[in-house]
Amino acid sequence: MLSVPHVFLPDSLADEKSARRHYAVPASPLPPRTKWTRRVPHPVLIGHAASLSQVKEGDHLTLLNVHNAFEAARRAPQWSQARHVNHKAMRRACDLRKQLVNYITKLGIPLASCGRDSKALHRCLTSAFFANAAKLEPDGAYRTIRGGEKVGVHPFSVLHQHPTPWVVFNEMVVTTKPYLLGVSFTEPEWLTEVAPHFYTFKDTTEADLRPAAKSQRTR
Repeated sequence: MLSVPHVFLPDSLADEKSARRHYAVPASPLPPRTKWTRRVPHPVLIGHAASLSQVKEGDHLTLLNVHNAFEAARRAPQWSQARHVNHKAMRRACDLRKQLVNYITKLGIPLASCGRDSKALHRCLTSAFFANAAKLEPDGAYRTIRGGEKVGVHPFSVLHQHPTPWVVFNEMVVTTKPYLLGVSFTEPEWLTEVAPHFYTFKDTTEADLRPAAKSQRTR
């Protein structure tokens, strides 16, 4: 997947629909670990691009910021090298985005921007990854809503240092323990709004969610 650790080189130390159109930067399948320009064991993301682009809302908006800056620099290899960004990975991401734009255009959907409304983007992500949601526990770990598995946020994720009460994620990987990758914040109300067939509130006073009964999930 195109993710923060696949793009950054770590140092040793309008509305939901318009968001779908404007933020056409896919979490696209790419060969694992081929995006690194060199391997460094320390997971902390430093570097000029990372410090400028990271946002506490999560990995997806961070990657979008990098993409926009990369395009503004006209995809110059010098820009990537100076900012510890894998140039080849970014060029492929731009090509994939172009393909998505072409598909949208062929469907007759007008391209529009939701501007700086990042919540529209995260609502869009929630509608895509509603089945992959987790809630922050008192001990600092997360527990997935589906399956109730205790997991951590991968050290490569922006949210590893900035935990948020609720998240959606692209995938779960297991090394020494289960970790979430491709993580962004969400709201429990969004989960029930975009996927009422999948979630129900167990206790609205605590905003606690549980998967809906199997019969309720059947469309």
